[in-house]
Amino acid sequence: MWPPVTRFAVAYTVGLWTAVFLALPPVPVLAAAAVLVAVGIRSGWRHRVMGALLVGAAFGALAARRQQQSCAARWTLGPHAAIVRIHDAPGASGSTTGTVLHSPEGCRGDLRLRLDSGSVDSGETAVLVGVVRANGWLRVRHLRRLPRTVPLRFRLRDIAGRRIRHLYGPRAPLVEAMVLGRRADLDRELRQSFVAGGLAHLLAISGLHVGIIAAWVRVLVGAIAGVRRAWLASAVLAWVYVALLGFPAPATRAATFIAVAALGRMRERRPPPTAVIAVAALVVLTIDPDAVQSVGAWLSVAAVVGTSWALHVVSRTRRVGSFGRLLVVSAGATLATAPITAYAFGSVAPIGVVANLVAVPLAGLCVPAVFASLLAGVMAPGAGLTLAMLERVADIASRVPWGHLEGEPGWLFAGPWLCLTAGAIWLTWRRPKWSVTLRRVALAAAAASWGIVGSRAISVHADARLTIHVLAVGQGDAIVLRTPRGRWVLIDGGPRFGKMDAGRHTVMPFLRRRAVRRLDVVFVSHGDADHLGGLLTVIAQTGPALVVEPGQPLGTALYREYLGVVDQAAGAWQVARAGDTVVIDSVQIAVLHPSAAWMAGQISANENSLILHVRYGEFDALFMGDAGWPAESALAASLPPVELLKVGHHGSAGSTSGLLLDAIRPQAAVISVGPNRFGHPTRSVLRRLRERGIAVYRTDLDGTVTIRTDGRYFEIEHGTSLNVLERIRCRFLMWLPSSGSSWGKSACTRTPRVSSRTFSTTSR
Repeated sequence: MWPPVTRFAVAYTVGLWTAVFLALPPVPVLAAAAVLVAVGIRSGWRHRVMGALLVGAAFGALAARRQQQSCAARWTLGPHAAIVRIHDAPGASGSTTGTVLHSPEGCRGDLRLRLDSGSVDSGETAVLVGVVRANGWLRVRHLRRLPRTVPLRFRLRDIAGRRIRHLYGPRAPLVEAMVLGRRADLDRELRQSFVAGGLAHLLAISGLHVGIIAAWVRVLVGAIAGVRRAWLASAVLAWVYVALLGFPAPATRAATFIAVAALGRMRERRPPPTAVIAVAALVVLTIDPDAVQSVGAWLSVAAVVGTSWALHVVSRTRRVGSFGRLLVVSAGATLATAPITAYAFGSVAPIGVVANLVAVPLAGLCVPAVFASLLAGVMAPGAGLTLAMLERVADIASRVPWGHLEGEPGWLFAGPWLCLTAGAIWLTWRRPKWSVTLRRVALAAAAASWGIVGSRAISVHADARLTIHVLAVGQGDAIVLRTPRGRWVLIDGGPRFGKMDAGRHTVMPFLRRRAVRRLDVVFVSHGDADHLGGLLTVIAQTGPALVVEPGQPLGTALYREYLGVVDQAAGAWQVARAGDTVVIDSVQIAVLHPSAAWMAGQISANENSLILHVRYGEFDALFMGDAGWPAESALAASLPPVELLKVGHHGSAGSTSGLLLDAIRPQAAVISVGPNRFGHPTRSVLRRLRERGIAVYRTDLDGTVTIRTDGRYFEIEHGTSLNVLERIRCRFLMWLPSSGSSWGKSACTRTPRVSSRTFSTTSR
């Protein structure tokens, strides 16, 4: 039987979450809660639990109303102004958060900010004027600092930040992430390594950090002043640290654990684990009711529950050694959090079970060393060495095959992990001997569910290959690149004509199936609708970090709309010229055309298309946009040999000249084309490709074409497609009885077939 506080906490949490999720009106919920609490005081525990449920619902209704009236919810796209208290000094990217103190609309709440210019320190108050972006950020255009007193905790955080940057130099962003929770300046590739290695919790202020600090304080004070004072000092210092951080849910939970443990030691009592977890949940939700919707809070509680369950299982046997106990505990935390990370982020890192056995002890040495260096200026070199070892552990763990699994966020990907977790709990639950067979069947069913459903949703993060997808978007271009470390680049977005939007109907579904939430770079070859149209939807929904284009100011309504979407949603916008280069995960994307001199004398949008050269190892690919013979003639003498050519202008007669093909000598060519009235691709282009022995792939006949390369070899895979008339004919033929004529049915088997061919980069 659960302790009363546990039942109360569960009921309170359920009521709170239900009210927030359903956005219940606060007045009737508050009235019902008051009546039932009054009745529950004089009634049995069931009435008290119901009262806790309604009390939680009342607080949830108030939190939901506060969310609905916040500036983040009420502000629409467009210019807005407010007086805001900045939480942290903006990093190199200009990103930070702040709390609205006053706005003309009368709204409050926290905002995510990105400053275009100006500087402000932690805790300062400023008048901000900016544009709300499509993905929820306020892009600040103007900033005016106000002469107000900065609270103490913000001043201390700012002092600590400057001290960290002085002591740790290039590794300062990692240190700030570990001890202050600032991650704006953290290198994206390093963050991805920690995520893929199952060590993402080390980059956030989790309960682990608070526990490490409290443990060291308890050891040091205990050696001087005794055990009881050591527990009291650790609890007090833990809460001071949590207050300095601003009471994040995982850290608050850990500080509550430490306070309850200290109180139990001082009163010589040992409360049950479920009661401790319940008290921690109540404290967290009382301080911040919105934490009931926080994935970080869910993960924090799930990790504690998984760890406690694993310790309970291990305590029942003596056959497991010390290393085995640590492994089981790590596995318990990973299994408990896997369904949540799969549902929320589409990501699970099983390698973390092993990686944490090395990384957590390193963090136990690193965190106190960092604090010692901040307070006394000592141990910074030792902390730097430990940080380097942590980075190395994350890098090795992130490269383990099948160590990090990705899928589309949601129940499809989370379901198998939930079944696997439930199967593990069922297998370790104490039951009579007759249920052993039933437990094994349940575990087998969970494993089968994971294998059948999960295998369809999973992609291997550690696939150290460059993958290029030339999407079948009709008469237009849309090319998606996935780098070896799982970062995403898009070249064009397909056409948008009337109700036909390739970005909405093809590109975004493709990205969602692969759990892509944000693009790193978007290249716009030029401003014609068959390349630019679909990008408006994609940019608005993914908020790319960088948009690159030729910068030719077309006067079309589509181009003006595109500029507005970029201004609201994209992180940065850049005009590209020949010689510019973007390097992502060892993949080099170089702009070969247009040059500044060319743009000065050319007005054709097609001939001003970006021509991109992609290189990974010994593999080279050339993307021609809609460039034709004039641009090809200007570049042919300087172009390098390539393995893959994306044919220019959909194979029009004025592109892909023999001069170009003789200069680059590709092994394969891809033509992005759909039904059209222009005759693309023309017979002359196909003849020139065929005469030179170049393998040709067309999206109108072959569907989406996928190229994968490890830098030495590359393979091309495609699934053939059917046109509309063929689909209608096949649908009719499939209705014929099996004993009837099979004439024409063989052509219908083209739909599921996938063909592939492997090439070597050395056979140029």
